[in-house]
Amino acid sequence: MKIFLKFFGLICSLLGLIGFLIILPAWQFEILGDWRVIFLSVSYFIFFLGTVGRVVQYGKLANRKDDRQVQATSGRLASLITIAGLISFHWLSLYSFSLSNIEFDPVIDRYLISIGISLVCVGIIVSQVAINTLGKFFDRLTIKTDHQLVTEGIYSLVRHPIYTSYIFLFLGFCIVLHSLSGLGLLLATCFTWFGNRIGIEEQMLEEKFGKEYQSYCDQTKRLFPYLY
Repeated sequence: MKIFLKFFGLICSLLGLIGFLIILPAWQFEILGDWRVIFLSVSYFIFFLGTVGRVVQYGKLANRKDDRQVQATSGRLASLITIAGLISFHWLSLYSFSLSNIEFDPVIDRYLISIGISLVCVGIIVSQVAINTLGKFFDRLTIKTDHQLVTEGIYSLVRHPIYTSYIFLFLGFCIVLHSLSGLGLLLATCFTWFGNRIGIEEQMLEEKFGKEYQSYCDQTKRLFPYLY
């Protein structure tokens, strides 16, 4: 019964998040019935189910106050900018889509939508694989007493695949909605978010694992295999 209540509470929180980021603005801008809005809402639900599954299986995440990014002054500022940016880019993308009077060539339109859908699907897959690989170590920026450095599976290709999955998901969101303005705001938000968070996380892991982590960094890229 306790597990069911925990699961139910997490699902309600997830629906609330999707409702605020997608459903509410889509309703406000009178595009709630568009298939693209429905597709993106369902995709977000599936994407974040990985976090729900992790909490149900291994217990709640660490306290937010213990997150290294929250503890750092620069991290708190970056977090505030990130939250504002994520909310704004979702609402802006949906707003620009509702006003769009640009008519694409049907072939180009299908091509763009196919790319956007593919990116969203890749984001979901990468997220689920990365979360399952990390197991209980998928958490806020904290070091556990039994913390282990995970370098197998998808982590043998990039050091931060979960962040990569967010980039794919959000990028697909903008492309599906043909929102150039949303894309610009997204890039600025991700630069602030991941630029700050990755730096703090890598410093934290280097303090814990020393040369082992330095060697791992020398062999892998941060977000995209063979690129960056």
